[in-house]
Amino acid sequence: MLKAFPVGALVIAFALLPARSAHAQADQQVNALLQQAEQAFDQYLDIGSAQTYVDQAVALVRQYGVTGNTAALAYAMRGVIHIWMGEEPEAIEMFKSALTNNPGVSVPANWGGPDIDAAIEKARRQLPAVAPVTCPVGTVLQPNGTCAAQVITCPAGTVLQPNGTCAVPTPTCPIGTVLQPNGTCAAMPPTCPAGMTLQPNGTCGYPTVTCPTGTVLQPNGTCAAPYVAPTTCPAGMVLQPNGTCGPAAPTVPMTRHTPVTEQLWNHPVPIYIEVNPSLTVGAVLLFFKTPSDYDFQRMSMNRSGPGYYGEMPCTLLQPNAYDYYIMVLDPGGAVLAQEGSRERPFHISMLQVLSPGALYPTRPDGTTAAECEETECVPGLNCAQDLACRSCGSDIECESGEVCIVGCCGTLAEGDGDGGGPSTPGGQIGLFFTLDAGVGFGLANGTAREPKWYDALGSGATNYGPDDPYNAFDIGHDGRQTVPIATGFALSGGIVRIGMGYFIIPELSISANFRLSFPFGDDFPWLVEGRLHYWFLSGPDHLFGAFVGGGAGLMTHAIAKVTFTQNSDLCPDTDLPPDGRPGPCVPAQQVYEPYYKVSGLGAIAFGATYMYMVHEMFGIGGELGMDVMVPEFAFNFDLSLHLMLEF
Repeated sequence: MLKAFPVGALVIAFALLPARSAHAQADQQVNALLQQAEQAFDQYLDIGSAQTYVDQAVALVRQYGVTGNTAALAYAMRGVIHIWMGEEPEAIEMFKSALTNNPGVSVPANWGGPDIDAAIEKARRQLPAVAPVTCPVGTVLQPNGTCAAQVITCPAGTVLQPNGTCAVPTPTCPIGTVLQPNGTCAAMPPTCPAGMTLQPNGTCGYPTVTCPTGTVLQPNGTCAAPYVAPTTCPAGMVLQPNGTCGPAAPTVPMTRHTPVTEQLWNHPVPIYIEVNPSLTVGAVLLFFKTPSDYDFQRMSMNRSGPGYYGEMPCTLLQPNAYDYYIMVLDPGGAVLAQEGSRERPFHISMLQVLSPGALYPTRPDGTTAAECEETECVPGLNCAQDLACRSCGSDIECESGEVCIVGCCGTLAEGDGDGGGPSTPGGQIGLFFTLDAGVGFGLANGTAREPKWYDALGSGATNYGPDDPYNAFDIGHDGRQTVPIATGFALSGGIVRIGMGYFIIPELSISANFRLSFPFGDDFPWLVEGRLHYWFLSGPDHLFGAFVGGGAGLMTHAIAKVTFTQNSDLCPDTDLPPDGRPGPCVPAQQVYEPYYKVSGLGAIAFGATYMYMVHEMFGIGGELGMDVMVPEFAFNFDLSLHLMLEF
């Protein structure tokens, strides 16, 4: 039996060797597959190939029971691909398997991101809690979770040795000497110059050097290959470590987009772009315009699988072409990548039939966009064949035999136009009307002038109140008193403006308006004003501009309180005036609250207007209008709701 035991052990050992060898081989194959997956994604942004390699690696891990960091990395990379595809539950399960094999697992740098980190942390929270480790007596818990012997503290004058004991430290020798094996110090051997070696007799000499074939002896006594001029590689190739020229490594693209060049007329246009997952994307914006648009329209593209998708929609006036470009922005609004540009956009031709061999633009699911619904026919068109409108700016943009009518290509019915043949109506006249309603306030100063309030002896006729020089027998006196007022802000009341204007060009317009405010006291405030408006932002949806102008009129501001001082002699202690004749007793002072100060007649105007065009003929917005009134000064501000009707 004793002799049979070693033979049995050898049989078991040899039986285990293939299993261990297969396990090691599977570990190597998993690592190779993960490297191929990482290369397919990082260099070529090929998510499909990367998923294939990772799936093969996970299958090997499960088949051969691979554990540790290799298995953890395979599960983690599969979890990242699930996140890209929007499959969060499957990703959580993969991350839990990865954390079970290695709690500190991490994915490659280009595979990570905030959404990946959040999913790994969510998986970590779903794992069962690990019981705290209790170490035996004499050992302490290490940061890696294992127990180790307690660190020994040596007495003064001794140091800890590698074997865990304390001993006296090795003596330090003086400068110029070195410690010998016997514990003594001896003089250092001489240092030989470069190219020389120490001889057995203690002197320095040149060694006898024999260089291998293909090398030559250098002045410093070393052997080196003879000098060869450096290799210069052609354009597009780089020098390899073996001295040959090879193709340059491909640059990792930030975006991938196939430009759309053609689409069927009267169809939406699908636009798709892939963005490198290593980028932290805040927004992907699609900018597009037709030949008749003033500027590019903007649309936010939505996430669709590994990319982003948007669609140029149907419009009432279907265009015959589009220009577009795409911008990828980070969360702060900075540009990360761009396909096309405002100066060099992609161009799409909207055709009745696509060119031979051209592909239909498709949506991410592979389907094509359906035809737009038929729109109401524009008056003057022959709609027997085309019920939708193909937009145009002039006749040359239409097909043979067609004319441009009210922005649409078509044929005129008989009898249209001035004569017997077809004719083209004039362009848009550019007229617009405005209506404003709001509140006004301003800065007023100067003097207040006394209004008429004094009834001379009940006659019913009003005069200006008697001032200090008033004489009791001067019944016909009508002197007007003035008092200074402090500079300050005051309301000018509610305001209404009605205006009419004309767009000379899309960026420039002229207009005239009439302003009325209320309440207005005894005077009627009115203002007629002309304006020249420059529109900094002029497009199909938004208008923003500034204006200058001038006019004439009156403006009133409500002063809180104005007091006019009168002659106190007019009110004696008795109920009768000094002349003994009955009549009203005039007070010594007259207070007006509020008092409406009048300014004008000239006006200098300036301000700014913003409009949102709800429809191509109707817009709503706001306006800040400012007027400086002269020669009776006032600086007025009008804040108003601004409505525009355009023709």
